[in-house]
Amino acid sequence: MRRLVLAVCIAALLAGCGTFVDDSPPPSDERAVVAIEEANTSVAAVESYRFEMEMHVAASDGDRSQTVRVDGGGAVNVSTKRMQATTRSQDQTVDSYVDGYKAYQECQDPWGGYGVENVSRSEPWATATPLHRQLLLFERSNVYWKGNETLDGNQTVLVTASPSTETLQSIMDRRQGSTVDLNPGSLENATARLWLDPETNRPVQSELRLKISQRGATATATITLHYTEYGEPVSVSVPSDIHDNQYELGCPGSD
Repeated sequence: MRRLVLAVCIAALLAGCGTFVDDSPPPSDERAVVAIEEANTSVAAVESYRFEMEMHVAASDGDRSQTVRVDGGGAVNVSTKRMQATTRSQDQTVDSYVDGYKAYQECQDPWGGYGVENVSRSEPWATATPLHRQLLLFERSNVYWKGNETLDGNQTVLVTASPSTETLQSIMDRRQGSTVDLNPGSLENATARLWLDPETNRPVQSELRLKISQRGATATATITLHYTEYGEPVSVSVPSDIHDNQYELGCPGSD
């Protein structure tokens, strides 16, 4: 069941109302397609931003159940091709970095050091970051216009999506070290929502919901990302010891 929780966490983190993946979703709404195109155009000029993240994963195999709650945040500087993120779960805090086309994740005690992955060069570098991954998810999915919606007291525009298994896998494959395979039989449900600022066309918040079943166990995940401080000064520093103790196949115990 631990492997299933990991699969859901990775799919949610790398890839946000209830459409079954095996069904053929309705064609996209033209208005929603235009909204995503305008969001992509607006974000293309963004050189930096910050984000906050909340995730809840619940898994059960009939005899056991497990719940994981994760929160955190980070900063992205597209100009320097650097990203920093911190995630917190229970008593663990993990820092991760993207520096150019290398991604580093802090390994827990007793190992220390960092697990290392290559970032694929087949897509623009920015698509390795949360905001651009979400837009890529919507760009590759059927999308639907849901109209105006108030979010935290502010007016937004809501667009939803029905991503396929193939789309989610392609987003995950952006990290070449990913070993989680979302076969069509394991992913039962995937839905996404994106709230846009109607004046700037920039994303304000995104949400991804997943349901995965493997070997008699089922897990569901909801991840919510908030995007702020577009274009504000962001300096991302990579620790000087990040190259001292590396694990090329990922952190020990992560499989």
